[in-house]
Order: sequence, then C-alpha cells, then structure tokens
Amino acid sequence: VGCSLDCGFATCCCAGMGLCRQKITGGNSGVAFMAAGGTILQRDLQANETIAVDGGSVVMFEDSVQLGIIPSGRLGMCCFGGEGCFNTTLTGPGKVWLQSMNFLKFQNAVRQTVMEDRQGADEDDGGG
Repeated sequence: VGCSLDCGFATCCCAGMGLCRQKITGGNSGVAFMAAGGTILQRDLQANETIAVDGGSVVMFEDSVQLGIIPSGRLGMCCFGGEGCFNTTLTGPGKVWLQSMNFLKFQNAVRQTVMEDRQGADEDDGGG
C-alpha cells in the first residue's frame, strides 16, 4: 500500500477524497481487503464513459480511470439540496467499485437509532 498524491486543486478540494489517497500496488498477485459499507457495486467503464457519483461512495478505481468533478446544480441546489456543490465523476476505461453506505452515513444511522432507544427508555422510566 502506497500513497497517491492528487495535486489538482479542483479534485483535491471538491471530489471528497483529499490530497493523499491510498494506492494498492503489486500487480495481479496477492490479496487485498477493502473496507466498504452497504451494497458494493463493481462497474466496468468503457472508454470515455463517465458516471457522476457522491464522493463518499467511491471505494476504489483502477489507474486508467480519470477522477473529476462537476457542479451538482445551480446555486439553490448547492445551498439547499443537502448534497454539496459538486459530484465526483469517474471516466473510463477501467473498473470502479462503489458503496451505498459510507462510514459517515453508517455513523448517522447508528446515532439516530441509539438516540431513539434512549428517548424510549427515558419515557418508560419516568412514569411515576
């Protein structure tokens, strides 16, 4: 496992992955385990085929895939849509792996469930 630097300002700041990304090397030998959540989708992009996704959904992609960004919509959508101002684009050729539930979504789901359980327990205990 190494480090891949992305020095492009737009993708570094707006694609949701930051400046330094982990890179798996070693050819076709060996086994690597990746942490991802929810449903995992593997997609084989054709040459110049582009998909737009939430940056938190990207698990990994081959070196041949180009990472980019596009605006998620107009100013109103950016400010009030709840998805941020940019979507991540992946352009083929190459394989990409996407997840339906990133760690932040998982945390929020667990937090909500725990808070609901606590509120229910407090209501049961305070009956007098």
